[in-house]
Amino acid sequence: MMSLNIQFVPVEPADLDTVQDIVNSNADYNRMENGRPERSREELLEQLSPDQHSLMIRLDGRAIGLLQYLDRNPKDGYPWLGLLMIHEELKGRGYGKAAYVAFAQRLRQEGKQSVRIGVIPENEPAKRFWSSLGFQYYATKVANIGIEVECYEKAL
Repeated sequence: MMSLNIQFVPVEPADLDTVQDIVNSNADYNRMENGRPERSREELLEQLSPDQHSLMIRLDGRAIGLLQYLDRNPKDGYPWLGLLMIHEELKGRGYGKAAYVAFAQRLRQEGKQSVRIGVIPENEPAKRFWSSLGFQYYATKVANIGIEVECYEKAL
């Protein structure tokens, strides 16, 4: 895989229009997560909580996606990747994989041993994506937002 110039930049309040554009381009995901194709600015502001890192994924300076993670989930002590989302129009080009690889490298540099994720059970494309990257299913649990998720883990 060719190396892509991926950077992670903290999301600022001024980025909200870009965040909304990326999130609302993923209507199928939004329907699975909360039953509606679009998210309001207010909902997005709530999701940008200070207890997790919210990063814009940039490719050659252009915003192409979002990544959110917890350094350490208080429930299990592991880092958790809560969201890796690429703009719908840019999917299928390897950007999601490149963003994950750059993220995993960042976690390894911080001394982390593994990372966990939760996937909505009906999100088959996500399950294929994460499995292709070597994530292993270990349990089904109820997430903080009240929906069931399949939990996966991968050693770094």
